[in-house]
Amino acid sequence: MSGKVFIITGESSGEMYGAALINELKKIKPNIKVSGIGGKNLEAEGAELLHHYNEVNFIGFSAVVKNIFKIKKILKDCVDHVLKEHPRVVILVDFPGFNLKFASTIRQFYKGKIIYYISPQLWAWHKERVKSIKENIDEMLVIFPFEVDFYAKEGVQAKFVGHPLKEKTDVFLKNRTKKTNSYKIVTIMPGSRKEEVERILPTLLIASREIKKNINITINILCSGNIEKSFYQKFLQGYNVNLIYDDGTKQIEFETIYNSDLLFTKSGTSTVECALLGSPFCIVYRTGSMNYIIGKNLIKVDKVGMVNILANKEIVKEFIQNDFTVENLVKEGIKLLSDENYIAEMKNSFEIVNNILGKEHASQNAAKIISQYL
Repeated sequence: MSGKVFIITGESSGEMYGAALINELKKIKPNIKVSGIGGKNLEAEGAELLHHYNEVNFIGFSAVVKNIFKIKKILKDCVDHVLKEHPRVVILVDFPGFNLKFASTIRQFYKGKIIYYISPQLWAWHKERVKSIKENIDEMLVIFPFEVDFYAKEGVQAKFVGHPLKEKTDVFLKNRTKKTNSYKIVTIMPGSRKEEVERILPTLLIASREIKKNINITINILCSGNIEKSFYQKFLQGYNVNLIYDDGTKQIEFETIYNSDLLFTKSGTSTVECALLGSPFCIVYRTGSMNYIIGKNLIKVDKVGMVNILANKEIVKEFIQNDFTVENLVKEGIKLLSDENYIAEMKNSFEIVNNILGKEHASQNAAKIISQYL
């Protein structure tokens, strides 16, 4: 088992955080051999990929059902790999539907340590999954302070290591000043999955064009590196927009967010990015009707945006499903581009998020803990 690490990441943000963790782990244990599910960031750290995370990254219940046999095949591949290679440590990064099933399966024979880095949002939905964590996970390394208390109430010891995004934005913001322009910059962040982009981007394009009739703006679309350029092009006929492609390092993404006057972003990690970089934004999301009805009955929190959950109040507006309309977006967009008091109030509230996440170096802290098992 010595020196082998198996890691599973299920989407772009988690894969980036997983790669940063492996980078720090290799500084402590240079000779480790890493394999698992990931993308180009983990490959850059020398990981051998059994599968790319795009092969298992599906949104909504219907998409999972449609691809269930493919998912089961990949799950079996991962179980067989652990059975054959006997890694010293297994690291699971968020992605609970797949990772918890995987953990419960290998726990029947696997004698090494199973570490969960970046907790599933069980405090928001699927709280019953805590039982699986109690039974199968050796260490819970969480990135939000309140998750420690949540798990303690459920009889699980969790350790707060810091938020990996906070460490990256802190480095980016050092000696940084915003660019000044004669126009305002509006940036659309429609997600990293094609299903999301298809449901979200058309409405955001119409809203941005309506805002442009009232305010001198330029419009950016921050495109995921996981989606080919041609996919975005089919939405853009009749629109004058700039396509900006994420290079996977976060530098281009951070630069774009930081220099934007307004962002329309889907719910998810990007909302925390916008807050930490100090750029005004609102949160949007739309899914299929059936997925929405099922999800709404399962979710136990009033807000979906992590910044609003962390602050325990509405810092930014959320336009979800039926509220995701051109009219609502235009009204809020114009306000965030022209109402100086409203803008200042929002930016001041971002400090709440900054202070809650603190100064801990998540990747280093997690690597120190995990290295004890290597």
